[in-house]
Amino acid sequence: MAEWRQERREQRRRQLRRRRLLAGGALVAAVAAVAVVVLASASGGVRSSQRIAGKSANAAGGKAEPGNGGSGPSAGEVRNATPQPDWRPHTGPVPILEYHVLGAAPADAPYPELYVSRPDFRRQMSWLDRNGFEAVTLEQVEAAWYRSGTLPPKPVVISFDDGYRPQFTFALPQLRRHGWAGVLNLKAEGLDLYRSNVEAMLDAGWELASHTIHHSDLTTLDPEALREEVAGSRELLRREYGVPVKNFCYPSGRFDETVIAALQAAGYVGATTEIPGYANRGKPYELARFEILGSDGVAGVAADLAAG
Repeated sequence: MAEWRQERREQRRRQLRRRRLLAGGALVAAVAAVAVVVLASASGGVRSSQRIAGKSANAAGGKAEPGNGGSGPSAGEVRNATPQPDWRPHTGPVPILEYHVLGAAPADAPYPELYVSRPDFRRQMSWLDRNGFEAVTLEQVEAAWYRSGTLPPKPVVISFDDGYRPQFTFALPQLRRHGWAGVLNLKAEGLDLYRSNVEAMLDAGWELASHTIHHSDLTTLDPEALREEVAGSRELLRREYGVPVKNFCYPSGRFDETVIAALQAAGYVGATTEIPGYANRGKPYELARFEILGSDGVAGVAADLAAG
């Protein structure tokens, strides 16, 4: 266990060094020159309104104001939850961004680099929008890759791991401002989100993917435990939320051929990793992602997308 944690730290250090090099000099200048102002699109294709019960009801009512995310998310499907008239067939690589916690890291956080500040996240989403990117779900990407579906001219998938509370209170209204849906890679147990929070995200058009039950290192498990974490987590999420759960996210990016075989047996169509780069249709169970760290800022996101 200690070995793979050290390996993960080293991988993040390498990513940081690469991003700082790529983000320097000419690239930053080019990014600044290209930026144009694009108005955030209003939500469309609204489903029948549903009030969110319990503690999340108060957070659900406010309208998001530019720059602050408003008082919280409201019900209704976002624009990009369904294909738009200007979308076209797309079978090429697609970037997937990986986020964890949105907010300031506490002093005792074991992995403070996994905390992206809320102002940085807001600026990163605005930069994507200004530069023509549009967020879609992984299911929409797979529909384009394998079933003649369509995507926007510059698609990007924005994924969130584990199920931290700010993914509902902050990420949901921020993505809504741009008309975008995200992907929630959810642990079946031990999450910070209420059920009503997850339901509100699904109502906005977000995709729900499995991130196991206990966030275990799948490569160390016996066959029975592996089946529980892989197939069992899918069964739990499907029963709880009534959605397909077609995709999987490897905890800490750990997988091998045995784990892939378990995913295929459980009925998943794809899985995301922590391998940096653009996701490719030829490797559905080894989909690369760009892990966004607290020190990246807008320049780090720009460098990742340019490098891919």
